[in-house]
Amino acid sequence: METANEILQTALMNEKRARDFYAGLVLHCRVETVRQLLERLRDEEAKHVKMIETMLSRLRLGHDPA
Repeated sequence: METANEILQTALMNEKRARDFYAGLVLHCRVETVRQLLERLRDEEAKHVKMIETMLSRLRLGHDPA
């Protein structure tokens, strides 16, 4: 079974990958409405990255990550 740290590290990696994926698409998108959607998706993934990083910090300090 995976530890909380391993689970959060995996989640962080996946969220960063998703954020970077959408960010890359934004750079090449020429359709305004689609670009706006991609920007929102990128920004949402960036929020997830910050949330998981906070959870990992709490876990390192010995606190409940939630």
